[in-house]
Amino acid sequence: MPLEDGNQLSNHRVAHKLRSLIQQLHTRVSDDKTLERVEELLDQAQQLLNGPTRIKWYEVDVDVDEETAHQLREEHRDYSLFRGESNPLAPPVRISKNEDLEGKEVVVGEVSFDQTREGPPRTVHGGMIAAVFDDVLSGVLSSAGAAGSVTGKLTIRYRRPTPINTDLRFEAWIDHQQGRRLTAQAHCLANGEVTAEAEALFVRIDMKDFAN
Repeated sequence: MPLEDGNQLSNHRVAHKLRSLIQQLHTRVSDDKTLERVEELLDQAQQLLNGPTRIKWYEVDVDVDEETAHQLREEHRDYSLFRGESNPLAPPVRISKNEDLEGKEVVVGEVSFDQTREGPPRTVHGGMIAAVFDDVLSGVLSSAGAAGSVTGKLTIRYRRPTPINTDLRFEAWIDHQQGRRLTAQAHCLANGEVTAEAEALFVRIDMKDFAN
């Protein structure tokens, strides 16, 4: 069943510490004795995390009430690879929705990448930029009534290097929608300058095909 609020906050704290640990392991030089001690402590932590396996929303075989279904979906987002506060591999990206000057809805993703996501010197790896574009662009689907869609095509144009350790702003909006297909566009801003642009084609499918 879904996590209680207290469990969720504890998950967030542990995930945050794990992100910090990953960064330290990536950026610090330690001697063998120190690393051996760290390994021992990690073994102990791993043994403590022996609770039951978390059930995902698509693994529930019986019908559940709407409140439980909503909680399971929210929990699924909380473990997202890019947005999830409970996922230590997530940066995480902070998602919000705004309107542009014409009143069109814009999905905003805010994030800063450290050295663990570095590609070229002092620059975010291009694959990470593409992945975040895909995630932020998918944020337009619910507003368009296109939930249950997957990415059919993603095109990225890298205009200039995207710096690490810098506040980045991804903005995505709907370009065109027809039938089962929806196209959306986005750009990434660093210090007010566009560093990359993206266009995605989403196609609506039956999500049960993935669950089975």
